[in-house]
Amino acid sequence: MPVRWVERVEEVSIAEWQSVQDRSGLRSPFLSPAFMLPWIRAFASDRPVRVARWESDGAASGFLFLCGRGDGLPGWELMGGNDVSDILDGLVVRGMEPMFWDGILGVIDGLLHEGPIRLQSLPVDSKTLELLPVRCPAFGFTVEVEETDISPRLTLPATFDGYIDGLEKKARHELRRKMRRAAEALPGMAFRICSDPAEVAAALPAFLDLHRKSHPEKADFMTEAMGGFFREIAQGFSMEGLLRLAFLSDSEGDVASVFQVVSSDRLLLYNSGFDPARRDANPGLVLIARCIEAAVGEGFREYDFLRGTERYKFDLGGIGRAVCRATISSSPT
Repeated sequence: MPVRWVERVEEVSIAEWQSVQDRSGLRSPFLSPAFMLPWIRAFASDRPVRVARWESDGAASGFLFLCGRGDGLPGWELMGGNDVSDILDGLVVRGMEPMFWDGILGVIDGLLHEGPIRLQSLPVDSKTLELLPVRCPAFGFTVEVEETDISPRLTLPATFDGYIDGLEKKARHELRRKMRRAAEALPGMAFRICSDPAEVAAALPAFLDLHRKSHPEKADFMTEAMGGFFREIAQGFSMEGLLRLAFLSDSEGDVASVFQVVSSDRLLLYNSGFDPARRDANPGLVLIARCIEAAVGEGFREYDFLRGTERYKFDLGGIGRAVCRATISSSPT
């Protein structure tokens, strides 16, 4: 059969998994072994798991990673959940999406007897959102598509000056003013990016500390268990050359940090933190501006702020793109 189910993600061949990801159109780090395996260990070890392996011409060409819903209701959702995964989808070789979804839809009837399948955190340009409304009725299923969030992105020009000049007049003036203010308010201001695994391991405690300091909600979010998850994905991403852990500091130490992950020609702003005692210097915003400058220098084509409508994302030039959820159900009889 072209589709085979397994009930433990550890049964999936890492070589096949990475091969499919390297050839996929999405290339989301949230679908990689470096992210998904720590996520399962941290947040879903007690949930049922179903992984569909789809093959074409005798080779693995797609995977669908499902687990029981995190809210305790009947049914299934994409592994990765809602709290820490921003870009999810079926993982399939580019150009094979129609055959992949026909294969999956042909074998999910049994799962749907247990409840709907929710495919959350789908980018608006996902082939899944294009295909499911067309193909589901042919298999006797319904699909409901909802917009659930916004994920602002910024197309990067060839130079940082070009980026600054491309901002709206007010935003351009404000950014320049805040960068000057930071240089005045933070004696010895310096910017650095850690990407080497040893550097990342040494610097991550500072990121976690700044994250917790920056807001009470972030302190509640970054529990010891969540910190352990961040340490594990930081190690995995840095070993693959995908992590850009950036800091802004002054003569007394680090004042802001951002956790960024490479996704092909995009750089993703995954999480951040700053010292609220230095709020007057806008260290978080200034650090992200410096990160955008570094991303331009590395040749990235996009800077993705990921989910959320915080004002700074738009002040820095982000253009909102929808994030959607598709829910597949058995058609009522």
